[in-house]
Amino acid sequence: MMTRAELVALERSLRNKTVLSAYVNGESRDPAKRRRWRLDLRHALDAIEKRVTDAPHAERELFSRCRKQLEERLAGYTGAIRSPGWVGFVTAEGVAYGEAVPVPVPTLATWDKHALVVPYIRALKEATPVLVAVVDHRKARVFRYLGHQVEKLKTLRAHVPVEPPQHMGKPPKPGFHTGTRGSTGTDEVQRELREGTNRMLAELVSYLEEQAGSEAWIVVGGIPVVAEALLDRLPRALRERATHVPAMDVHDTQARIGEYAREAASRMRAALDAKKVQEALDAANGDGRGVQGAQATLRALREGRVHELYLTLGYLEKHPDEADEAVRLAFDTSALVEHVSGEAAQLLDSAGGIAARLRYPVPVSTEVGEESARAAAPGSLAT
Repeated sequence: MMTRAELVALERSLRNKTVLSAYVNGESRDPAKRRRWRLDLRHALDAIEKRVTDAPHAERELFSRCRKQLEERLAGYTGAIRSPGWVGFVTAEGVAYGEAVPVPVPTLATWDKHALVVPYIRALKEATPVLVAVVDHRKARVFRYLGHQVEKLKTLRAHVPVEPPQHMGKPPKPGFHTGTRGSTGTDEVQRELREGTNRMLAELVSYLEEQAGSEAWIVVGGIPVVAEALLDRLPRALRERATHVPAMDVHDTQARIGEYAREAASRMRAALDAKKVQEALDAANGDGRGVQGAQATLRALREGRVHELYLTLGYLEKHPDEADEAVRLAFDTSALVEHVSGEAAQLLDSAGGIAARLRYPVPVSTEVGEESARAAAPGSLAT
């Protein structure tokens, strides 16, 4: 699967070229529907073919060639895609990209002067790795979940060097004074266990920092008191991307751990998206560090002021040209692009389906000047 940087480079290389963009959903687990994707894709391609019926002969021929190349690339899949999704971009020069992706995408096809990359942006987001730490007092196992696959990375142990307590019937060790107040053998064992666990957790935090980077989610399970202690030790940047799953047990299989990881990461991603969108909308109506709606967002993009762009599938479907322009402008100005869904999409759709957080506030004087000019214009209703 492409990285964000590779997707940006591919999108730029396909600009001003007629591109057949195709997305295939391969999620169906029903054996009777394993080939449904092929029917859905054919319908999408037939709709394009019908639309170009009145186009010049050269364009009709180009679409026919691109469709044939796409279908040839997919011919090897006699049944299911065998992956959650598949994405392809085809031009007159051939298949520029055609690969399975480890996350689901909607089945659709477009024919335009550029590649449709917005659905792939969502796929990139969902392909973020999930680190899972399953811990108890003596051991921590670390897994990576990515693309429906679980990989065991490391096992850390507490390594507690504790001697068994002396039985009261045995002769005392040299230097032992009967009647001296102090910790019992059980107290000493517990203290050593706590210290060993603390050392293990400190090592585990360092390892998670190293593996997580700036994007990976962290899911913690196992013995609840140890899991909570681990979360408390995580630095703030990681703690914001981490969660405790109390139901996850130290005896769970890797397959079950993968299910917990997928569900927990989905919840965290949805919550973070909703938080970011709400902050952008609040800023648009507050300190000027945000904008909402197509007109204000596209203007901010053209001026290079956008830090992070948010848009929904609903906006893409209703305003495909504006959505494509917004994404291209974001790529050109090194702005992040987030294709949100769920609660975040509901929030954003209620505000026009597109918004952005800015690198710096909208100049108040400029906005005031524009509003004054509009108010003074002939036919203005201002009094």
